[in-house]
Amino acid sequence: MKLLFVVHQYLPRHVTGTEQYVRALAHGLQQAGHQVTVFAYEPLIQFAAPGREWFEQDEVVEGVPVHRCSVHPRHSANRELGDYENPLVGQLFARWFAAQSFDVVHVFHPRNIGLCALREPRRRGVPVVVHLMDFWFLCPNYLLLRSDGRLCDGPPDQGLGCIGCIDAQLAANVDADGLRPYLAALASLPTPAGDLTPTVARRAHALVARKPTLFAELAQASAVIAPSRFLRQRFEAQGFPNGRIRHLPYGLDRSRGAVRPAQPAARDRAVLQVGYIGSISRHKGVHIAIAAVRALARHDVRLCVHGSLDSHPDYAAELRRLAADDPRIEFCGRFEPPELGRVLASLDCLAVPSLWYENTPFAVLEALNFGLPVLASDLGGIAEIVQHEHNGLLFPAGDAQALGGAIARLHDDRALLQRLGAGATVPDVAVDVAWLEDLYLEVVAANTVRA
Repeated sequence: MKLLFVVHQYLPRHVTGTEQYVRALAHGLQQAGHQVTVFAYEPLIQFAAPGREWFEQDEVVEGVPVHRCSVHPRHSANRELGDYENPLVGQLFARWFAAQSFDVVHVFHPRNIGLCALREPRRRGVPVVVHLMDFWFLCPNYLLLRSDGRLCDGPPDQGLGCIGCIDAQLAANVDADGLRPYLAALASLPTPAGDLTPTVARRAHALVARKPTLFAELAQASAVIAPSRFLRQRFEAQGFPNGRIRHLPYGLDRSRGAVRPAQPAARDRAVLQVGYIGSISRHKGVHIAIAAVRALARHDVRLCVHGSLDSHPDYAAELRRLAADDPRIEFCGRFEPPELGRVLASLDCLAVPSLWYENTPFAVLEALNFGLPVLASDLGGIAEIVQHEHNGLLFPAGDAQALGGAIARLHDDRALLQRLGAGATVPDVAVDVAWLEDLYLEVVAANTVRA
């Protein structure tokens, strides 16, 4: 089969879990005899040439053909609408897609590309499979997390509550102009996609109409996949039809997974090495891990924070102040994927103190596969892979004292540390590949019958 993968960004400049998973599936399906092409938006393109409106490029990344596109920021002036409806991106995608021939389109993340990734293939009779990698179809910031840090179940007040969450000044302007009654009345109508003028009314309406518009398009997909049962439950609780979303847990690409170094670096085994690996952003809860270690009256515990401090400099500065030059806390920066084995080999356990409804963090899968227990917030899909007292310890999200207690417990009970480290079973991505092959055959057959 000829398969198209659609994703909001792709390797090698972007290396989050979504991109790694897409690559693993692409390689697995190629090895099974299928042709895979990736269509990706490129958010980092700099438009230096005067008058340049868009960018397109074809390349091959690790044996996978990739078509990238990007548009000048002026074409996304209404950023609330441009996130899911951008006419220029839609035209670029439609023009390119018309010149191709695919049996199935698999959409992993359409952020900045928009709903054209679902509409255009369907218009041309090509079945569309959608993978819910996070809460993008449900939440404007894709986290189900309010601006004050509280968890959110879904767009409050029929989407009107999203306005202040995304932009407090926009909400103030809406109230000053008396627009709320009109926005509520127009909530079921999509914002005209051909005009991204960033007026107060259009920006606010893009947020209010977002969920109805995206859910309507998602419901027309040939198949919808969720990697965690929790994510599926959230969508169903918000009105997506029960039974439509299929569950496929993430598998790990062991061919590219963490490799144990032949000679691990020497270290004091009496010191418990706790690691954090991932984005340095507030919703990841790094400050919770730092507070947990700071509260421990022990000198034989270390926290190694691995991740770039450049993405959110204000938060990074806050973390440094919280660490207060404590010698037990080290900011190690980011590392390249091939170094993952070295990093994991330097740790005794992994801390995942997330404050949002995590789906399935790949750092957790890598750690469990490596034989490290995981200390994680009891939130979202994490509890589906981190089983309390079996391959890790769960604690209430945001509770630094509870995380500190879990760290102290592993420090004092090395037999528990060893038992938890041996309790992991992580599925292989080959299982996902075989599962998807069957699904592709199913949607192609069903599409043929409908045609």
